Formats: sequence, structure tokens, C-alpha cells
Amino acid sequence: MSKTTKWIRTSLAAGAMAALAAGAASAQLDEALRTAQQSTQEGAQTQQQIDGIADRTASLESQYLALRQQTEDQRIFIEQQQVFLRSQQNEIEELTAQLDRVSGIERDLTPMLLEMYVRLEEFIESDLPFQTDQRRARLDNLERTLGEANVSPAEKYRVILNAYEIESSYGRGLATYTEEVDVDGTPEQADILRFGRIAMIRMIRDRMEIMTADNLEWRPLSNQYANNVQRALRIAQEVTTPEVFVAPLPGPVVQ
Repeated sequence: MSKTTKWIRTSLAAGAMAALAAGAASAQLDEALRTAQQSTQEGAQTQQQIDGIADRTASLESQYLALRQQTEDQRIFIEQQQVFLRSQQNEIEELTAQLDRVSGIERDLTPMLLEMYVRLEEFIESDLPFQTDQRRARLDNLERTLGEANVSPAEKYRVILNAYEIESSYGRGLATYTEEVDVDGTPEQADILRFGRIAMIRMIRDRMEIMTADNLEWRPLSNQYANNVQRALRIAQEVTTPEVFVAPLPGPVVQ
């Protein structure tokens, strides 16, 4: 066999072996590519799963933070309500104590009001007999008010104080009014002039009579005081401006 033939055979064998090697390499490459592609797909799926877990984790975390904030808000609200309830309880206790005190005051106030009424009635009975109908009607109204169970003690106290204030005001200043009086069994219209609680003068037709606080009887008054009495009457009626006048009032008693 010639050298050329050997060389050709050797070359063909080498080529065949190379082709076989190349085919094996190509198969390995394809396998590697398939493996890589599969790995990429699996990696993508895994990443998607990771992303899904991350999203769910973030959502759960947000829900947790929201719930924790709600819990904190509820805790603060409950604490505020407890403070409010304690305040309300303290107020209830204070009001209860006040009611107890009011009940005690009512028990003490009622006898005092009755005593004030009796004293006022006695005072009016012993006072100068001016505007007796009006003053008696005020006493009757006061007596009815004190007997009313649905009237509060505070209102009863206010009414009786008002009666005292009115009676007190009678002792100040000059006043006049007209009333019907009985003169020897005959009704007559009389002008009454009152000097505080010191004295009263009544004028019936052409005569004058005086009653003083220390002598609760009418007695004749001299006509020498007529001009001054008329002047005082006009002042009391606010017909003329106040001025000095002589009044027939009782003076100090010399012991």
C-alpha cells in the first residue's frame, strides 16, 4: 500500500472522528442550551413567586401597621373615655353631696321662712294702718306660696324677701294715695299723706286728721298746717318740685 493511500485513509478516519466529536459537542451544546433555557424559565417562575410573596408580605405588613394604628387609636380613645367617666363620676358624687346639703337646708329653711312670715304679719298689724288692703293681700299671697309643695324653697325665700323689701321701702320718703274711709258710718273719700312710718295725715273735705306711729288713733289737726300739708301733698304727687315745708310730726319726748 502506498504512502498516499495510507495518508488518505488516515485523513478520512481523522475526519470521521472529528465529525463524530463535532456531533457530540453539538449535542452537548444543545443540551446545555436547553438546560439553560429551562433554568431561565424556572428562574423566571421562581422570581414571579418571590415577587408574589413580596407583594403579599408588603400587603400583610400594611394591614398589620394599619391594625396597630387602629389599636393605638382605640387605646387612646378608651383612656379618654375613662378620664371622662371618672370626671362624670366625680361630678355625680359632688351633685349628690349638694343634694344632701340642699335637703338639710330645706329642713332648716322652712321653719325660718314661717318665722319670717309671722314676724312680718305681726309688724304690719302693729304698724301705721296705711294701704291695709294691699298689704294684707300681699301677706295672703305669701301665706299661700309658703304652703305650696310644688314651690321650691328658693322661690319661697325670694318671695318673702321681696315682701320684706317692699315693707322696708314704705319707711322712706313721702307718699300719697286716695282711699275710702268710714266717718261716723258714712263712707268718705280721703286723701292720705304718709310721712314714711312716722305719721299719716288724712284730708276729708275741709278737715284734716293726723295719726302718728306712737298714737295709732286719728285726731284733729290744726288748720295752721293746711298750707304746708297741701304743699307736701303736691310734692308727693310729683306735681311740684321738692321743697322744704313744715310738717306736724311728733318730736322727741323730754323725760
